[in-house]
Amino acid sequence: MEMLRRRFPEIVLIWSAVSFFVLLLELLLTGHTEELQLVGVIAALAGVLAALAGLGSPALRRAALVVLFLVALAGVAGTLVHLREGAEEKAEYAYEYDEDEAYEEGEGAPPPLAPLGLAGTALLAGLAILVRDR
Repeated sequence: MEMLRRRFPEIVLIWSAVSFFVLLLELLLTGHTEELQLVGVIAALAGVLAALAGLGSPALRRAALVVLFLVALAGVAGTLVHLREGAEEKAEYAYEYDEDEAYEEGEGAPPPLAPLGLAGTALLAGLAILVRDR
């Protein structure tokens, strides 16, 4: 238990790097790669690199904190964009139920709070860097 307590910040940073990587894969696999959508892809990639840099020297950790702060801002900005687009499109669901009891893919509003996962992971990783032994 003592080792877990001593290494907890490093575990959180590795978990955050994996979380950013999974988010990056999701964005790429869902085609979230056009125009303004690239901000999320770049922010997720920056999050992976910053979380891993948080495992390094004090100078790298300081740089990682700055990058993670910017990633968190990108997540908050993405949330505002998703909310605005959802209000503009006024779409109800991404999938609609048809008469044959099968789901058909349809146009839908972007999930309004999805980018907050980016912001939350960035803040968690930043906290892990701050509590690491110097």
